[in-house]
Amino acid sequence: MCEYKTIPTSVEVWAVIKAKHHDQLKVYSSYSAPEGDFFGNLNEGKMVTEYALTGADYPLMGAETRWTINHEKPYERINEQHKYWLCLPLNSNI
Repeated sequence: MCEYKTIPTSVEVWAVIKAKHHDQLKVYSSYSAPEGDFFGNLNEGKMVTEYALTGADYPLMGAETRWTINHEKPYERINEQHKYWLCLPLNSNI
């Protein structure tokens, strides 16, 4: 495995990569906290997923969604916000 840094990108770039390479992308890592982020804000839901190409040692791209939880209607996502990024390896044995 190698270290990598993230580079912010647009939803359009992220969506095109996902659409064009959907058969080669696998979930690299995932974090789900729809009922509150226990490592942060219990009033905020959070979902993070990074994707890698099959066999890769680091992810290619990732996405994060955050929202305010309505505790009376927890299925509603208020003020939903999205972030997208590409991953750049810092070192590699390739």
